[in-house]
Amino acid sequence: MSVRRAVVAIDPKTVNVSRFCDVHGISRQTFYVIRRRYAADGDAGLEPRSRAPHRRPNRTTVEVEDLIVAKRKELDEAGLDCGAETIWTHLRGITGLPSVATIWRILVARGHIVAEPAKAPKRTGRTWTAERANECWALDDTPWALADGSEVKVFNVIDDHSRYCVASTAMASCTGALVLAVISAAAQFLGWPARFWSDNAKAFRNTLAEALGKLGVAASHTRPYHPESNGKVERFHQTLKKWLAKQPHAATIEELQAQLDTFRNIYNTQRPHRAIERRFPADVWASAPKSGPAGQPLGIPTSVHHTVVSNGRCFAGKVAVTIGAEHNGQRALAIITSTACHIFINGRLVRDLTIDPTRRAQPLHTRTGRPHTVKDDPRHV
Repeated sequence: MSVRRAVVAIDPKTVNVSRFCDVHGISRQTFYVIRRRYAADGDAGLEPRSRAPHRRPNRTTVEVEDLIVAKRKELDEAGLDCGAETIWTHLRGITGLPSVATIWRILVARGHIVAEPAKAPKRTGRTWTAERANECWALDDTPWALADGSEVKVFNVIDDHSRYCVASTAMASCTGALVLAVISAAAQFLGWPARFWSDNAKAFRNTLAEALGKLGVAASHTRPYHPESNGKVERFHQTLKKWLAKQPHAATIEELQAQLDTFRNIYNTQRPHRAIERRFPADVWASAPKSGPAGQPLGIPTSVHHTVVSNGRCFAGKVAVTIGAEHNGQRALAIITSTACHIFINGRLVRDLTIDPTRRAQPLHTRTGRPHTVKDDPRHV
């Protein structure tokens, strides 16, 4: 027999109520409350009742809960992160907004999140982040399919310190020459990094490392078959593909590139990043101290020029650089940093020189000696 049933079964006139309560571990007040409820409701009165308060002044209002759910749907349909912390960041100006933990419980209660404790992130305590912006650029390529099913590559570059997306470029295949062109274009606006970090693909380990080495940029690579060593850019691949999956399928590389440009702007300026205390990568990059190639002063502007070799020369802006007739008809990439000029064809350095600012044409060979005069001509001897 349950204690509640025993309480209503006895006659208080024939039993010592205080001793009965001591034996069964209840108070006198509870004893008489149970009897009153039984008298009023019968057997239903013996069922335990909720002890929750009838009113909770600090409870999240239904209106705020609806805003939380609406923001969750909005972010999810856009292909963006839609976790409790992200929702809190987007709604933090709203009166009555609860904590991140309460937002998570609201989403669970409404069926938008299924709790999976096994998938909780496990921190190993072994993390590394560059101390300065441009100290290290992490880069890698990832496959993506166009509308007709043909596979292309998306080449991504992330600044390790600020998580700033330096570049996100679509290309038919990831070659060293194309990768060099992408990084050079980014360096015009952001400056050169001190080093880059990549896997062991030939385009990175051979072509890119050799080309950037001529510019003072060091190369470092992950261990073979350990993509987690380049985890920051690998995680960026996932974020990018989640967003792309929600967009209309691009039919051409040009359409895909337009989508990548849109996402890059969202990622850098509109999406709070968890790894940098929910700040925007563009803001962190702008306020962070900068690094650069060893032995090269910071702040030196870089210009990049794409040209076709003609008559043995290529044009870097207004400067004509002679590189030899054997390169006629080929596309060349000219990179000028201060007066240092490097000419690349297919990712291979074909000439480096120091530009003479007093001359428009930069000859292949600099001839030294006494200037030629009329008196030196044998016909005037």
